[in-house]
Order: sequence, then structure tokens, then C-alpha cells
Amino acid sequence: MSARTAMRAVGAGRLAIGLGLVAAPVALGRPWIGEAADAGGGQAALRGLGIRDALLGYMALHVAGAQDPLIAARWSAAIAVCDLVDGVATGAARDDAGPRADAVVALALGSAVAGWEIARRLRAAA
Repeated sequence: MSARTAMRAVGAGRLAIGLGLVAAPVALGRPWIGEAADAGGGQAALRGLGIRDALLGYMALHVAGAQDPLIAARWSAAIAVCDLVDGVATGAARDDAGPRADAVVALALGSAVAGWEIARRLRAAA
């Protein structure tokens, strides 16, 4: 799979997850952050995170085909940083998180690694 195709796949997944968090913060957030998703503040935070993820996914889709591969590489690296922070933060709060927190940690850290690799491959193509 080409780096640009991988970036599009990551972007589409992020866009879907982000829109899902905006539309259904309790259903998608409770397995991740536990009972905090039931509170209004938890739902506000999940929706805010959802918009961030949706916009990052949209930008990944948008720049994946940019003529200059360095533009896409920079976005991929930035998205990887967001995933790294999400994974580390969730791991640090594992005791208070929901029943699927370990899966979220694995998904976020795996996505961070993928994002760095996509960025590396795009930089090499420049």
C-alpha cells in the first residue's frame, strides 16, 4: 500500500470515529472513559475530541494527494503526535477508564506508529 493510500485510510477512519464521538458520545465514549461519558462534562469533552478527530481526518484525506509530499508528511506527523498523546493519556488513566481502555491505548499507539511511518515514507518520496 502506498503512503498516500495509507494516509487516506487513516484519515477516513479518524473522520468516522470523530463524527461518531460527536453524534454518540456516550455510546462510543463509555467503553473508553467509563462513567465519565455519562456526565455532561464528559460528553462535552468527547464531542470536542470528536470534532478534533473529524477535522484531522478530513485534513489527512485532503492533503494525502498534495503535489508536495512534504505537506502530507507534516500532517501525518502532527496526527501521529495527537495519537501518541491520546494513547499515553489513556494509559495513565487506565485505573479510572472504561473497560476498553486497553484497546484504545493499543489503537492510539498503533496509529501513532503508522502515522510516523507514513510521514517517513512521504518524506522519502519528496
